[in-house]
Amino acid sequence: MLKSQTYTRRRILVAVLGVLLLVELFQLFWPSDRFYPLATLDGYSVSGQSVDHATEKLNEAASSRQIVLTDESTKAQVTLSVHDAGITTDYSARAGRAAHHSFLKRIIPFSWLFAHNTTTDSLPAAFSTNADPSAATVTAEVRNAGLEVKDGVLTTVAAAPGYTFQASDALAAAGSSLQSAASDKPAQATLNLRIAQPTVATETAERLRATVAAALGNQVTFSYGDGTWTVPAADVAGTLTVKPNGEDNTKLDASVDSSKLADLLKSKNVAIEVVKKAVETKAVPAVFATDARASRAIDTTKTAGDLTAMLLGGKAQPVAVTTRTITNAALYENLPTEGSLEDKLKQLFGNATYEVAVVDLKTGESKLNINGDGVMTTASTYKLYIAYSMINAVESGKLTWNSPLNGTTLNTCLTRMIVNSDNACPEAWLRTYGFSTLTNQAHQIGAKNTNFKLADIRTTPNDLATVLKGYYDNTIATKASTDKLFQLMQTQVYREGIPTGIGSDGVVQDKVGFMNALLHDAAIVRCDKGDYAMVIMTEHASWLKIAQASLLIYDAL
Repeated sequence: MLKSQTYTRRRILVAVLGVLLLVELFQLFWPSDRFYPLATLDGYSVSGQSVDHATEKLNEAASSRQIVLTDESTKAQVTLSVHDAGITTDYSARAGRAAHHSFLKRIIPFSWLFAHNTTTDSLPAAFSTNADPSAATVTAEVRNAGLEVKDGVLTTVAAAPGYTFQASDALAAAGSSLQSAASDKPAQATLNLRIAQPTVATETAERLRATVAAALGNQVTFSYGDGTWTVPAADVAGTLTVKPNGEDNTKLDASVDSSKLADLLKSKNVAIEVVKKAVETKAVPAVFATDARASRAIDTTKTAGDLTAMLLGGKAQPVAVTTRTITNAALYENLPTEGSLEDKLKQLFGNATYEVAVVDLKTGESKLNINGDGVMTTASTYKLYIAYSMINAVESGKLTWNSPLNGTTLNTCLTRMIVNSDNACPEAWLRTYGFSTLTNQAHQIGAKNTNFKLADIRTTPNDLATVLKGYYDNTIATKASTDKLFQLMQTQVYREGIPTGIGSDGVVQDKVGFMNALLHDAAIVRCDKGDYAMVIMTEHASWLKIAQASLLIYDAL
């Protein structure tokens, strides 16, 4: 009996020692770049993970964790992710140190069981901010309440305060709460947020939404003569523009955008049906009874005003579509109707020389190319290349828009050159920088067949389209510069060509050229069919022919 008990105790002792040995071996040979089972770091489970894997997961989790920022003066609160608060996360050093266990810790039996919570201030910090304060400024613009169409429903956009703070201040104010064990709870920080309050309250927008929604119902009815057509409410709501009142910024003004309404009436076939009835009563010429041209016969400004009045009245009523008096009938007279687009243009221009390039500015796809590489004297279209040279000089820091040129500033010269097609400024630029410099710059931006020579500057439609696309894509100039240029092109005074042909169907930003028998127009056309570069270069034609050509091209797009 005694021997049996002794034997049993020995077996238990051997078993215990064996378990201890296995645990020690487990701890001694556990990889130094891997966390023990059950380990956590800053409240996140890293059980059995390698340092690299844990770092990746911890960076992702910590960056997306919320932090509640409280303004120290107003007590207003802003909730952001750690990342959006300008705080960067890098757990590589912290995780590497936490996963490492000294030899002494490894030989302590079962240390892997109790060495699992590794949150400690002695570990390297995982959070930091950009050392440059200007690069670590977090700003949100104040948001006034407004309206938007979301998932087919007119909804209120809630007002939200604006704020500005330094990420380093947020990190310092958050302190250890960023690396607390309660990682599932938002971190907290109190600092100066420089809160800017919105002027239009959410309640104001909600009242407007309720009024407009009551008028919209499920659909809006448009009428003309004895015809009526319905359009879904969500589509009509999409034409609404809402902004703070100019005199009382606590109120909202709402109006229907006439260009958006024109696109809507066209897409829903209301425009063509209205025009068909208007043609029957001879209110508009029959030439407008096509899908492409119908919206031109509608007075969208008047119709948009009537629709606005109905919506703000809060009561659903039919909206009368008004047609307009046609004042440019000559544009539509004697237009070729037979054959392909190329055939129609050939009939239109007759014996005149013409070259055309039309390029989809979104895709770069050529939509029409008629002798697009044919070299012609530029006339004033060369000023698009001069504009690039000026912009490049400013963007490279060689000049500013206030630099002197031809007795005025570079900014004034650019304006006169594009808006009024002034010659003195670009000629002064050429005298200063030389014809070879402008040729090289044109080639650098893709205009390979463009050459500047004294009294002989030549280019092609494809080269001009390439430069227009470069401006559009911001590959040859910054957005700030191209916005400046496009505004000037949109207000240039010679509008008898492509702008007349496109009419109310789009926005045209162009530069014309005319010299002796040469008439050219190089344009960016933004319309319901997309955004296009449209270049038409002619000799012995007319502005009317160019306008008619752009109309035919638009119809065919």
